[in-house]
Amino acid sequence: MAVKKSKGTLVLLHGLGGSSEDWAEVATLLANDFAVRALDLPGSARGPRPGTGYQMEPLARWVLGEIGVESVLLAGHSLGGRVAGEVAALAPGRVRALALVSPLGSAPYGLIDRLKWIAMSRRAVIESVPESSLRNAAGYGFSVDGPGRAGFVARTVAARTGPRREEVVLAIERLVDGVLAARPLAERLEGTSMPLLLVTGARDPLAPAEELRAILSARKDATFLELRGIGHYALLEDPPRLAATLRDFFADA
Repeated sequence: MAVKKSKGTLVLLHGLGGSSEDWAEVATLLANDFAVRALDLPGSARGPRPGTGYQMEPLARWVLGEIGVESVLLAGHSLGGRVAGEVAALAPGRVRALALVSPLGSAPYGLIDRLKWIAMSRRAVIESVPESSLRNAAGYGFSVDGPGRAGFVARTVAARTGPRREEVVLAIERLVDGVLAARPLAERLEGTSMPLLLVTGARDPLAPAEELRAILSARKDATFLELRGIGHYALLEDPPRLAATLRDFFADA
């Protein structure tokens, strides 16, 4: 029986407050085409402790250490998209092609948005709200109320109330601070040349299309895709559609 040859290693990075499990269904759908590795970022519930800090550059260097010397296909969602962009900026030769799914920090944040992100991420707020409010907050950004949302909310609540809750809550606060302090992706990706895909949901309140389009000013050759009916979590709201999008992009790259 012939074994289908992989088109390369595909590394997946999850979003703020999430884990590699968020990519599970997409990873399964892509496993016949790529050697898929979904990483758990430092500070996440399933990830290592962030010994080098919560800023974008140390996180990107941690990812590069996990990748090794291999040149990979790289996709990141939300916070993972911001980190993936930093990886590509620091070591463009190690990224064969880059897909950013609703990445945070595409454009500079205005004062109102900065205050919103800070308010949502403070430890004092997260630790003091009742579980019902925590569930509502964890589901913010979803447009499709399905099993993906239910699973994400359950994992988020478990992480923020479980044995590593203090670490997880601290990480959320400091990771948000790291995103706000970092140069926007529109600046960091200027001068890179690897194939670039930008994806966001048409109903995404956290990484709206107008923010992602700022990257096009630096990378006019990038492919931009806005998914109708989808919020911030395409990987959980419509895994087959996102998997097909990534498969086509990375196969061509």
